[in-house]
Amino acid sequence: MTADNAPSGAAGAPAHAPGTIYRRLLPFLRPHAWRMGGAIGCSIAAAALDAYSFALLIPFLNALFGLPTLLPVKQSWLTRFLQLTIGALLDQSDKMASLERVILIILATVAVKNVFVWSGGQLGAQLQEYVTRDMRDAVYGHLQRLPLAYFTQTRAGQILARILTDTDQTKALITQLVTSSLQNISLLIAYIAVMFAVSWRLTILGLVIGPVVTGLLQPLLRRLRRGHRRLRNDYGEMMSVLQEVVSGMRLVKSFGAEPYEERRFRAASGRYSRGMMRITKLALLSQPITEFLGTAVAVAVLWVGAREVLVDHTLQGAQLIVFLTVVLRLLPPLKALTQLPTTAQASFAAAERVFEVLDAPSETALDRGTLTADPAFDTIAFDDVSFAYGADQETVLSRISFAARRGSVVALVGPSGAGKSTLADLIPRFIEPTEGRIVLGGIDTRDITLASLRALTGIVSQDTVLFNDTVRSNIAYGAEGRFSDAQIEAAARAANADAFIRELPHGYSTMLGERGTRLSGGQRQRIAIARALLIDPPVLILDEATSALDTESERLVQEAIDRVLLGRTVFVIAHRLSTVAHADLILVLDRGRIVERGTHAVLLAERGAYYRLHALQYREVEDTAPVSA
Repeated sequence: MTADNAPSGAAGAPAHAPGTIYRRLLPFLRPHAWRMGGAIGCSIAAAALDAYSFALLIPFLNALFGLPTLLPVKQSWLTRFLQLTIGALLDQSDKMASLERVILIILATVAVKNVFVWSGGQLGAQLQEYVTRDMRDAVYGHLQRLPLAYFTQTRAGQILARILTDTDQTKALITQLVTSSLQNISLLIAYIAVMFAVSWRLTILGLVIGPVVTGLLQPLLRRLRRGHRRLRNDYGEMMSVLQEVVSGMRLVKSFGAEPYEERRFRAASGRYSRGMMRITKLALLSQPITEFLGTAVAVAVLWVGAREVLVDHTLQGAQLIVFLTVVLRLLPPLKALTQLPTTAQASFAAAERVFEVLDAPSETALDRGTLTADPAFDTIAFDDVSFAYGADQETVLSRISFAARRGSVVALVGPSGAGKSTLADLIPRFIEPTEGRIVLGGIDTRDITLASLRALTGIVSQDTVLFNDTVRSNIAYGAEGRFSDAQIEAAARAANADAFIRELPHGYSTMLGERGTRLSGGQRQRIAIARALLIDPPVLILDEATSALDTESERLVQEAIDRVLLGRTVFVIAHRLSTVAHADLILVLDRGRIVERGTHAVLLAERGAYYRLHALQYREVEDTAPVSA
């Protein structure tokens, strides 16, 4: 299964309703409730003060036109409120002084309003950034606990896009929900209240635009949502190509594959750009629709209002001017709210991808084990074990049965693709058997908790993973604080690594660079062996630990491995048969089945599959005694 059709990355996955996504965001919002409450409070206060500053224009204009400052055609709650707040400051006999006082009050109101706007913006910015951080941390933490199969079915670029880009894109929902939507809603409520106080007829006419625009935009919004989801997957594919090329640049250059990789990236980049243009074309339709309808309603309000002033005499000129001013101020927040569903589709699509990761069942959730693994187990036994990666896929392992006694060395050999690494992955339960069971000390490993089972297991593989950290931290990886410097250095000496480590610029405190690029292949392997020796696991898996090394490095690594083998149950995967000649049991696998089993001498004497593999490597038939490792 590829990332394109995996459940976690499918563009056609069922979309969640916006309300569902907002509910999913609530657990991330709760720790920051005080910031959210403060941002909401500041938005409401700023909106109220903004509407009040426009209402103050009524007495200002009445005084300017020589009319009674607070004696409109009919009393309303707004007139009474103005009378209560500034009535004592207005002098009917001194119009100029009254105008000056109103101007000063307007300035003070606007100044206080902007203090609330700034405070609300600060709290809103903190809210969105901290919630985004928490989401990013939650996705990363959950990824750490997902089964290994998730990472084999999902491309690295898709995973990186979910952790970094999608979580950042999701914060727009928080911004629009708190710092934008709530502020605009508060402004709308305050403006509409003033408009109703001036003229309820004109207000009803002016509010027709909202539901009309919302209804017209619904088909557009559904298409945008689907388009944004496809776009996020295209972005993940583009990042996957980039990640693969950057990590494999040595291979690209050695094969002269720069033109091929450039074409591959251009194709992914082109798909993303074409998707972006399709979405932009749709998104830009909402603005002309909204603006045309808004202009039509504004013209209608102007015509009806002029008629009420000039013909019906139910409205004063000052009130109509204030009403039209408020309507003009109403249009930006109304426009922002009507376009919010359009602009939010990208964030909804990103949030869905984030929650798909969080909804994927973790290993802990899937683990039904309740028992603790016994480090003093007597055997590890495979009982008729089969494994396939999916119901429709070819079986990788079929009816595997054998027993490894405690302290024995079991070698797994065979051609590439025979199932050796898959068999080894079953031991620490990176994957689960499709049929049969694996028994550790008489207990099915599925009944043992993952943590205690993996605490028994150490792994040294051909592709050694080192981190951009100190040598000391790489050896004590995952066990910070558990081991002293003396223990770390003792493990390095046992792994034949102490000598070259001390020759590094800062010894054990030397930073190794990304993936340990400062070290040779043999040195990286010895660091990995030191890591395994330090935790002292009773079960050790050696996966092609020496296959890519030169003769001298192989000798040093093999000496270290020989020390590792002592007192442990070891599973060795190897192509070089000389490295497994000492094994207590050699299993020869072919196409997922055990075709031969026995010791080195016995298998050579049988002159079967193992004999042929041995002959291919040495170009002659060896009927001698086992070769020493």
